[in-house]
Amino acid sequence: MTRKRRWVAAGQILMALASVSFWTGLCAQNVPSVGRTDSPAVAQWRARAGSIQKILEENDEENCRGAPAAGIVDAFGLSGDALSVALVDFCGRGAYTESIVAMRLDHGKPVPARFRDAKGKIVEKEFLRGASVMHTVDVRLVAEKKAIFDIFADSDPEGKPAQCGVKAYVWNAKSQTFDLDSRLSKNASDEYCRSLREK
Repeated sequence: MTRKRRWVAAGQILMALASVSFWTGLCAQNVPSVGRTDSPAVAQWRARAGSIQKILEENDEENCRGAPAAGIVDAFGLSGDALSVALVDFCGRGAYTESIVAMRLDHGKPVPARFRDAKGKIVEKEFLRGASVMHTVDVRLVAEKKAIFDIFADSDPEGKPAQCGVKAYVWNAKSQTFDLDSRLSKNASDEYCRSLREK
């Protein structure tokens, strides 16, 4: 293995460790564990897999008809709660990424979550999760903040952190949307990027 490749490999390991450290830090702040696949919320969402599949296929019939079954990546909130949200792995198209769709329960039925930018404009939002040699993308639910974090990190040719950030979308009950929160995005980005640099 060349010296350059060793640096890149080391950089990937450091970025992965920093991501774990970042989310462990969030959990230490009384944020529920992320990515749990055995929670009651995940189980309830998995029971709706058939209807979720149909909804997502109808939304992108040309590309997603006959795609593998939708998988529940993470969820919080139970049926009957004011907010129940799930991240669904479905119909991915990326070379190294999985396509993740956010869903929520509306009167007990799964519907695609809606998102707004910082100016309140509705935006199409599809999340990605995965990693290549120099790029990492991820999406996480942060239940305590009723938020969805869209995360990225890029490394330089030597595997050292070059760019990184988090966009935080927070639930707005009045508009029934997840709105981009600039302050939370900055705070989460600062913490995440610091965790990358410190590794």
